[in-house]
Amino acid sequence: MIFTSYTYVAFLFAVFLLHWIAPITWRKPILIIASYVFYCSWKWQYGFLLLGVTFFNWSYGRWVLAKTTSGSRLAFGILINLAPLVYYKYAGFLVSNYTGLLGLLGIPDHIHIPSIILPLGISFFTFQGIAYLIEVAGGEEPIRRLVNFMLFKAFWPQLIAGPIIRPGEMHWQLLTPRTLSYANFAFGGRRILAGFFKKVVLADTLAPFVDMAFLPGASVNAIDVAVGTIGFGLQIYFDFSGYSDIAIGTARLFGFVFPENFDWPYLARSPQEFWTRWHMTLTRWIRDYIFTPLTFAARRHPNSWPVWLLVAMAACGLWHGAQWTFVCWGVWHGLLLVANHTVLRRLFPLPSASGDQTFGWRGIFCCAVTFGLVTLGWILFRAESLAQAWGMTHALFTLKGGYRPAVIRENIVLIVLAILAGMAALAALNRISRDFIVRWRTWQVVEDVLKPIVFASMIIAVIVFDSEAKAFVYFQF
Repeated sequence: MIFTSYTYVAFLFAVFLLHWIAPITWRKPILIIASYVFYCSWKWQYGFLLLGVTFFNWSYGRWVLAKTTSGSRLAFGILINLAPLVYYKYAGFLVSNYTGLLGLLGIPDHIHIPSIILPLGISFFTFQGIAYLIEVAGGEEPIRRLVNFMLFKAFWPQLIAGPIIRPGEMHWQLLTPRTLSYANFAFGGRRILAGFFKKVVLADTLAPFVDMAFLPGASVNAIDVAVGTIGFGLQIYFDFSGYSDIAIGTARLFGFVFPENFDWPYLARSPQEFWTRWHMTLTRWIRDYIFTPLTFAARRHPNSWPVWLLVAMAACGLWHGAQWTFVCWGVWHGLLLVANHTVLRRLFPLPSASGDQTFGWRGIFCCAVTFGLVTLGWILFRAESLAQAWGMTHALFTLKGGYRPAVIRENIVLIVLAILAGMAALAALNRISRDFIVRWRTWQVVEDVLKPIVFASMIIAVIVFDSEAKAFVYFQF
């Protein structure tokens, strides 16, 4: 059941009505049942995997970790959570690399590489389970009622592709009575519409152009690589932030507040700032549960932090997919972050503690440099292999073919640049409008008139551009 399908719209409408007209004591069970129906609509057998992981984490957190601070017991709980992830996502990767190593050594092998269907959302609910056990072991109050924990674990808006919800962010909401309010309904509706627009109108429009540039075996020129890579950077942003918008909006319709996942990441003025704006719930997970523990364990060697930062970002890359391209993408961003704090620390401004995002000429320059470095990394993320990534990078830096594309049409260049320029203009307009609201009260009246026109235009665009519901990019992770 894809978020942007008519099936999902009907599902959401039915659950929304049923949830709010039902007695209060029935509402959580209704959401749990709806979440399992949503998840099992892809492959019902994996519903038992989700159920098993849920029961283990709830019972282990309540009856084991809540009563002890043993590191070995926490490690055991983490390993149990990782076991399904390693089997379903990384078994083939590990076996293929092992057989490749044997081949290099001249040792014959007869190992069969298993063909395993990856359960949707396994990376996300695994990370959520690990975070829960670590928080409980650190003194967080466990979720005692099973019905509350089942909803925390399986609530469908965040189940497949996040945001990665912390226990403390959801626990108090599960214990607090929720009521239907116009504010939540309006907010949820706006975010869902924004998510539909990003996915259907923007991401799905860019997808075929990007596929042309990254077609395996294609002999691409520099302009193909540049446009295809910029297009993919925009596609994955609109795709994933669109999913997050729909997830956050859906949760708000039922009275739940989810953390934000994106904050105009392509306006970041440094690699460090980019990762405070891009996939923010994953960033804090990597920081709190991988990088910080590693640096704490090596606290006697304070200068070793660049190594642990590279390790953490390599793990971030591997989490995205069982391919060396993803690992290298993570290492690339790790190198950017290390450079941000060392050799390039004078170039990139430090993040402002007050959250001020004032842009001068230096800020615009740093934003352009950061965008270029991040975009270059998308070649590794999207490429089918390291060989393809190298070939595309070589074509880009040698200006192969000059300004003539080989696999894409000239109008595609204009479409990608127009979308990029539109996003930059929208960001600038957003900043200007905030200033006007403060300085010029009349702007509020103008904004009230423009909003219905904008929303109506977005609805029309979604209907016009809608053809077939396409899976979100992050569903594969």
